[in-house]
Amino acid sequence: MQIESLFKSAGLHIRDAQLEMIQAIKKSLDGGQKLVVEAPTATGKSFAYILGALWANQSSLKGDKAQKNKKNIVISTATVALQEQLFFQDLPFIQKLLSENGEQKFTYMLAKGRSRYLCLRKLYHLEEKDDVVLKEAKDLENQFNKKWDGDFDNLEQPLNRELSKAIYNNSSACSFSRCEYYQDCPFFVARQGLRKTDIIVTNHSLLLSHLDLGDGAILPKFDQSIYIIDECHHLPDRALSAFSASATLFGSQSWINDVDKLLNALPVALVDRNRRQDWQAICKKLVQDLTQMQQYIDALYQTQEKEEGVWRIKSLDSQVQLLSVEIKKGAALYANQCDRLKSELEKFIEKSQIHSHESLEKQFTQLGFLLERAQNLQMLWALISNVQSTPPIAKWVSLHGEKNISTQQHELANLNHQDYEVHASPIEAASLLKQMFWDNVVNGVILCSATVRALGKFDRFLNATGLRNQADTLLLNSPLLYHHSTLQIADMKFLPNNQKDHIQETIKLFNEQYLQGFEKGVLVLFTSIYAMEAVYQGLLPSIKRITQVQGDRSKQMMISLHKKRIDSLKPSVIFGVDSFCEGVDLPGDYLARLIIHKLPFSVPTNPIDKTRAEWLLSMNRKPFIDMSLPQSSLKLTQMVGRLVRTETDIGEVIILDKRLKTKFYGKSLLENLPPFKII
Repeated sequence: MQIESLFKSAGLHIRDAQLEMIQAIKKSLDGGQKLVVEAPTATGKSFAYILGALWANQSSLKGDKAQKNKKNIVISTATVALQEQLFFQDLPFIQKLLSENGEQKFTYMLAKGRSRYLCLRKLYHLEEKDDVVLKEAKDLENQFNKKWDGDFDNLEQPLNRELSKAIYNNSSACSFSRCEYYQDCPFFVARQGLRKTDIIVTNHSLLLSHLDLGDGAILPKFDQSIYIIDECHHLPDRALSAFSASATLFGSQSWINDVDKLLNALPVALVDRNRRQDWQAICKKLVQDLTQMQQYIDALYQTQEKEEGVWRIKSLDSQVQLLSVEIKKGAALYANQCDRLKSELEKFIEKSQIHSHESLEKQFTQLGFLLERAQNLQMLWALISNVQSTPPIAKWVSLHGEKNISTQQHELANLNHQDYEVHASPIEAASLLKQMFWDNVVNGVILCSATVRALGKFDRFLNATGLRNQADTLLLNSPLLYHHSTLQIADMKFLPNNQKDHIQETIKLFNEQYLQGFEKGVLVLFTSIYAMEAVYQGLLPSIKRITQVQGDRSKQMMISLHKKRIDSLKPSVIFGVDSFCEGVDLPGDYLARLIIHKLPFSVPTNPIDKTRAEWLLSMNRKPFIDMSLPQSSLKLTQMVGRLVRTETDIGEVIILDKRLKTKFYGKSLLENLPPFKII
């Protein structure tokens, strides 16, 4: 593949950094290696990794074994915006470019969760009394019979919410190949298509679900895949979310006992005396254990120190530890019973001359629902009962609100009506990703983002993902002319820890200097909603009129209105918090002044971060140095990255935090930022 001639034929300019990235990706994938790339804004990283992966894939296609050697290129992103850019812009353009230059064509698809697809069995056998919903269902059926593929995202008009809830595809109600509509099922047709597709665009959540369910469960198998993880800095946090669990205590007892109604509704042939007795014994023991756990937790919760209403479980006494193990075992037995009965129900329906899928659909769906709940409960209490894990597991309890429980339950538990929600999560994703992903990769992985490094190093990311000593790294030069723009550290009188005075000083600067009379686009980034709203309330009426505050309308509407104002040669200001710090593209006059209210230091506030901080302290390490400072470095780089988006952009960054000049870490933070002219 002649990369430079491809760009030249399309009248495009290929940057040195982009060509370097393409070549590095091909080399890495040829060797089945892992590569982490920081590709700054305007590098053209999506073009680079698509072309690099296609080039590597193409070079492996030789002779009669070409089709056998061909790999699926799986591109995973963190945001819908990037998925849509890849699918609707980048991939069609590259496909056209290659086709016009006589290169081999490729196919591409979006991989989505099954809830985005129609379940034909539910649609064709919908029980609904509302005439409006029935009419919409009939129209939907006609669309599917003509041209619609069953993907809800491809409908011209959004579905009625009630109808959508009744007919979406989900695993708990699915009988897979035993379903009479299996051959035409939109979800399985799409899944089959994935295996024949050259490039699959998905998201981190679906990729992690695929890893959790097992090789080949959703996406193609490891030995058939090349992986591109874009926006890779999100991967560790997404992994922690995917591998955590939570459940309520009384709420769990409620669905556990629902099995009685289910058994009564099933054919007698499936529910003999022994099965009923087995179920009753499992349910009784599990409910008793959960009730006893409720007693322990209720007593402890009342006496333990709470942090913002949350009790973090730092240690388990022997009784609670043993009870946790029993609940885990009980949930596993319950899940096994559900799984066996679901399988037997499918076989029974196939052979039955009286019953059909439709007549037993509710029971089938309910079984799937109970199975998923039981598996979640098993996972939760497996995490809770694990006291040997290194690093430790974050465990905490929060109030779940009052529950309407029966008098019998109340007397049995001797408790108030308060239910508790129990949570557990690993604090590091490294070992999980290594075990489930990196150790199974055959054909290579490329991980990239515009911001990967913290404090100028890849170390934090490599440690968080478990890739230390497993991946090469590549830092590309930016093509942007940052030295034409300035970074000013405002000479503030007050530090941000003096919140009230710092906010008042900010208001004065905005009213008299930074927002007064400025005719181009301004973005002000805050680290808290409280500070953002307090500053806004102190603005002069004339400045308030041109200022939008995050939360007043959707992010896209805010950006659209901001651009319209600037296009009309009117001033416009946006006040935003976290979601405006990343993925916001305001080139040219849309953003000529970026103001950062304070350095984005995050104090550990959630149970996961607090547990991680305590673990670091136990090893004589400093959470500020190991956690807060690297996180702040990464976040600050993302924040200032909003200003210069193209090679012609010029503007100024103003940071209202003099700690950059006065604290020992200021120099390190500044060195990791783009090379602005510092004032």
